[in-house]
Amino acid sequence: MASYEEMLKETTDILSKHVDLKRTITAKDHIQHDLGLDSLGVMEVVADIEDRFDVQIPQETLSSISTVDDMVKALQKLPKS
Repeated sequence: MASYEEMLKETTDILSKHVDLKRTITAKDHIQHDLGLDSLGVMEVVADIEDRFDVQIPQETLSSISTVDDMVKALQKLPKS
């Protein structure tokens, strides 16, 4: 399994393809408020993350994710598909 830092890097790389920020995305960034993703944007990011990490993120897990850090910690707990 990848380390937290490796997963954070890959997650922020994926996010950066979906948002137009002039700064680095950090673990503390709120996915919707700070990064400006709407619900469709969030679902596109989730699809890319699921593909990259070969996981399925359950709806109940998604509803508890609000920051980039939350996403990475959730990914670490999920079994590979």
